[in-house]
Amino acid sequence: MLHDAAWTLAGTVFARSRPAGALFPIESAMDEIARAARDIAFCETADVIACGRITVLRDMISACHAEIAVQHDDLVASELVAAVEGLGDDLASFEETLPLERAFRADQRDHAVARIAAAQSRLRVFVADASLQPDLFDPALSRDEAVQLALAALARSPEEIVLAARMEAEARFAGAPIPSPEGEIYHFTQPEGWMAWLATHIAARVGRGLHG
Repeated sequence: MLHDAAWTLAGTVFARSRPAGALFPIESAMDEIARAARDIAFCETADVIACGRITVLRDMISACHAEIAVQHDDLVASELVAAVEGLGDDLASFEETLPLERAFRADQRDHAVARIAAAQSRLRVFVADASLQPDLFDPALSRDEAVQLALAALARSPEEIVLAARMEAEARFAGAPIPSPEGEIYHFTQPEGWMAWLATHIAARVGRGLHG
């Protein structure tokens, strides 16, 4: 996450401030939120696809039956009947396994939600207690900046993250354009959003220092 930002001066500061690959506690909490959010996105996408394929198969079977009803060519009709049988077998198989698939993904989703809730709880403690030691966050940040970053990561509840992931998965499955899940410039359930936020704020701080 943030320790991979060595392509900027700020990234060099981050890299030198602790052992390679290590995360400060605040970074660790935010990294956990990002990983769990990606797991939720995967679960929701897989669930939408699984449910969608059943809907598609049912629609195809209905279309075949409708065509058979008006078909006057016996050869074509027999081919449609065979298609219905094949599609019916696929549908039965998918319907049989769907409950197991959904239960497995629900467990994964619940685990991810719990991880986000735990990480956000740690961030709330940090935000609420100004006496906490500064070694909880990167020294390249002031405490106020670290608090702002933590608050951004707290802006969306686990339930809101699940809802946004579901809506995006459904939109993608339908071939619809994907809107931004929020009106902000940065998407704080992904590390690249935090990187952009950090780059902007550190650049602004440096700029203020250069101009007195």
